[in-house]
Amino acid sequence: MTVLGIDPGTRKMGFGVVKSIGSRLLPLDGGVVEFEKDLQTSIKELSTELEKILQNHSVDEVAMESLFFSKNPQSILKLAQFRGATLSELLRLFPKVSEYSPLEIKKSLTGNGKASKEQVNFMVKRILNISQEIKPLDISDALAVSITHIQRSVK
Repeated sequence: MTVLGIDPGTRKMGFGVVKSIGSRLLPLDGGVVEFEKDLQTSIKELSTELEKILQNHSVDEVAMESLFFSKNPQSILKLAQFRGATLSELLRLFPKVSEYSPLEIKKSLTGNGKASKEQVNFMVKRILNISQEIKPLDISDALAVSITHIQRSVK
């Protein structure tokens, strides 16, 4: 099974592709798509960027981080709109998109639902046997979404 994990964001969208072969997890790809325009232009660019990612890999399933709460109402509204557009685009291409909260992802990887992004990054590198740095953290967050989905699917 090959899983595309998405860490949605209005400025940076992390993505990570992980393949499960038996009990082994192999990182196939990871990166960040940067959106520097207004929200509507970014939503338009989203489709093209997702197609580029999917052209490089035969993805079986997709998982995405669900919304978290923010102190800034404007930020959460923009993120919700962008996330909805991302979900809509993915549902056009896949029959189902699984969603996991940041708490579920952190707990799945570290055993602690309040783990820091750096702790998640450390565990992603360990689980996927990656020795080099994974930066920015949006990439390790997206890989963590993929890992969580695979772990949940196996149970």
